[in-house]
Amino acid sequence: MSTKDEKDWLRAILEGRVKPGDAEWERIWQDENFTGVRRVLREVGMRKKDELVADREKMWRAIKQYRGEGINRRRVPVWRWVAAAMLPLLLGGILWINLREKKDLLVAEVMLEIEAGTPRAVLFMEQGERIDLSLLAGDTILNKGDVRIRLDSSKSVTYEQVKGTPAKVEYNTIVVPRKGEYQLILADGSKVYLNSESRLRFPTRFEGKERRVYLEGEGYFEVARDSAKPFIVEAKEVDVRVLGTSFNVNTYVSERAIRTTLVSGKVRVGDRLTGKGEVILPGQQVVWKDGVFATKEVDTSIYTAWIDGKFYFEGATLEEITAQLERWYDIDFFFTSDNVKHFAFAGVINKEYSANKIFSIIEKTTQVHFSVNGRVVTVSEINNKQK
Repeated sequence: MSTKDEKDWLRAILEGRVKPGDAEWERIWQDENFTGVRRVLREVGMRKKDELVADREKMWRAIKQYRGEGINRRRVPVWRWVAAAMLPLLLGGILWINLREKKDLLVAEVMLEIEAGTPRAVLFMEQGERIDLSLLAGDTILNKGDVRIRLDSSKSVTYEQVKGTPAKVEYNTIVVPRKGEYQLILADGSKVYLNSESRLRFPTRFEGKERRVYLEGEGYFEVARDSAKPFIVEAKEVDVRVLGTSFNVNTYVSERAIRTTLVSGKVRVGDRLTGKGEVILPGQQVVWKDGVFATKEVDTSIYTAWIDGKFYFEGATLEEITAQLERWYDIDFFFTSDNVKHFAFAGVINKEYSANKIFSIIEKTTQVHFSVNGRVVTVSEINNKQK
């Protein structure tokens, strides 16, 4: 049996489509072709063929080993549904819980502290040089033709154009991973703040009639004014065009849209394919989704609080909140029901807090409980009977 076939059978079991008593279930435990499937089931808690005993720590470890073999965790989405399918089984009564092991897990849960992110990024030069900015022991200066690059060991990179023989314009890329953030000052003096899981491709200096950069993820821009050269942020299917202003652009996949929030100045957000667009003023946000623009008045501080070290939630759902926490703390969330995803929470929280402290704050005002297992957090509803 191939690895793909084994995964398909495991998926059927973990989603409850194959259950004890079914003909397929008996086949798994009798047919020699299912040796690999039986091995994985035993590793994740299978003691007998008619019950599952939940050793969750062992379960996650076994899953990690089974899905490993050189494949990056985040690049194998199939295992996200495997994990997500197991949790409802655990909580829904299909799995029998070993109370002593659960107690041990709760002790470990209290001890684990999920620390906040820090300034970290990797700078990629066009010629292939790679610099891990989080590993710099001190400030560094690189001279690249007529461009000087200052690498600040704390949290920023600065490009400066200097007098000299003009060199070829090259494109560099700065990549900010999960649990990171970074600042960049471009050659024209514009400042860019990059949030976790973001990247920016930019020229070492600006020539021609425009200043164009390419964003994935989320960035806050403070653009140096130059009426002769408009500044353009290319974000997926959208161009954000400005002369001199401050604004935030969010292109995260979890947002399912591209959000541009204007703090000062004036910008035009246009669809690169159709040419359609919207001009927005300070205090407005334009959302592009599936080729359609929608503009509204907003409190811009909600969308820019991250650059000041804050999470600002105003009636945000837990699904929206956890999407931000996943990136900043490098953790994954699983909800025990769709209903829990829509619970709302409001508050301003310091990003320097550990994730555990944020969970505690949310739990005090919301009927939910966060259960930590390694870097996986389960979110479940608390009803009055459980109190």
